[in-house]
Amino acid sequence: MDIKARIKDLIVQDQFKLLQSSKDKLLLPILKAQIINNMEFSPNLKKFYLTMGKNPDDYESVSEIPSIPVSMFKNFELKTCADEKIIRTLHSSGTTNSIPSKIYINKETSFRQTRALISTLKNFLGGSRRPALILDTENVNKASATTLTARGAAIRGIAGNFGRKKVYVMDEKDGELFINFKLLNAFCEEFADQEIIVSGFTYIIWSRFINQMKKVNKKLSFPNMKLVHSGGWKKLQADSVTKQYFSETVADTFGTKPENIIDFYGMVEQLGVVFLDCEAGHKHVPDFADIIIRDIYSMKEKQIGDPGLIEIINIIPSSYPGQAIITEDIGEIIGIDDCPCGRKGKYFEFRSRVEKSETRGCGDTFAEKRGDK
Repeated sequence: MDIKARIKDLIVQDQFKLLQSSKDKLLLPILKAQIINNMEFSPNLKKFYLTMGKNPDDYESVSEIPSIPVSMFKNFELKTCADEKIIRTLHSSGTTNSIPSKIYINKETSFRQTRALISTLKNFLGGSRRPALILDTENVNKASATTLTARGAAIRGIAGNFGRKKVYVMDEKDGELFINFKLLNAFCEEFADQEIIVSGFTYIIWSRFINQMKKVNKKLSFPNMKLVHSGGWKKLQADSVTKQYFSETVADTFGTKPENIIDFYGMVEQLGVVFLDCEAGHKHVPDFADIIIRDIYSMKEKQIGDPGLIEIINIIPSSYPGQAIITEDIGEIIGIDDCPCGRKGKYFEFRSRVEKSETRGCGDTFAEKRGDK
């Protein structure tokens, strides 16, 4: 079986079934071939991989692959395919004074991203389409055919693949977001007590939607809903809002249980790879990806329970060098193959951004640009 067929099989299959030892054996030869392709396409990448590591044929484990710092996607045009094959450019949520990351996507990568996202989310949400309530403005998803923001891409990926009637319930006026209660009430009247999916960014949900609902003392009745959210934890942590308190408060507003409020960790540089919280509160790594925790100073691999920088391993991209990216986030691996929820592979916890690291998440950027204190 060729490399592309192996990648497709790993992406479309039911996720979280592989033991970590089996996953390691499957991912390593794929990643070797991808790194070799990257080196053949770009002399600069070849120099990087050989300077920071060794010949890919000599890799004995996934952890030996040199990881590209996420900041390099801000400063360099990192591509591994011809310009004419690029169909879209993804942009990270750069702050007012920063350069956003640019991720170049070809058709093959785009297809894999969509299939990977669907197979991961299906494990947590089920496969049926349901009414989708989007806690954001419709403008966030009105990107051109060739550009898309991380915020828009996440909403499109979740609501677009799992929603059958999408309602954007926030209006934007002078750069601020307000609940459109007419739309919200109409949605509630039509779908109250039904299974729905809700999508939004953590900080926007908390600082805008929940706060405005509290001001009018309004609560909803969606006991069978699932709310999937991400982004903005740096700002919420600064305001002493814990994940548990967030989930309990949001669940109370929607009339559901806290376990139906699902946080996920992801980034535009690794679109298609998302790490969702299970019933036990752990973030799980899908079968087509991996997580390595590295010491912030030595970059050596850390053991289970030791916090460090999160490195994401990913076999999806063929248009940019996303096989191994070191983030500016701190996390720790909690365990391997033995989560109480039954999912196999590594499971971990996101802790925080690196101290003094730029505020870059979609929700955090929203807060910064609006001057929230």
